[in-house]
Amino acid sequence: MPSRTRTLLEELKTLMDPGQNFLKYRNRLRTIDPPCVPFLGLYLTDLTFIEDGNTDTIKSRSDLINFDKRMKIAEKIREIQQYQQTPYLLEPVEEIQRFLAMNLEEGERDPEVLYQKSLEMEPREREDEKMARLLHESGFI
Repeated sequence: MPSRTRTLLEELKTLMDPGQNFLKYRNRLRTIDPPCVPFLGLYLTDLTFIEDGNTDTIKSRSDLINFDKRMKIAEKIREIQQYQQTPYLLEPVEEIQRFLAMNLEEGERDPEVLYQKSLEMEPREREDEKMARLLHESGFI
C-alpha cells in the first residue's frame, strides 16, 4: 500500500476511534461546513439510547409526559436535518451506477437470508459484552 494511502488510513482510524462515544468524529462534524454526509449510524445509535434510556412519562407521575426525552430526540433530528439544508452538487459516476444496478437486480431479497448474512458479518453481542464495550467507548473504563 502506498505510504500516502497508509497515512490517510491511519488518520481515518484515529478520527473514527469509538473511544469516548466517537468524540473525535463528533468534534470534527461540529467544525465542518456542509455539504457533508455524516455516518447515520452514529445518530441512530444516539436515538436508540435516548429512546431506551429514558421513560416516556415522568417516573414520579406516570400521567405526565417526559418532555425532556422528546427534546433530546428533537435535538438529534435537528442535527441530522442540518446536513439536508445544503444542496449537494453530485455528478453521476457511471461505473458505480452500473455496479449498484447489477447488484440490486441480482442481489438477495429475502429479509431472513439478509438478516442471517448480517449476523455472520457482525455477530450480536451478549448483553454483558455490549455494556462493557459501551462503558469502554464512553471512557468510563
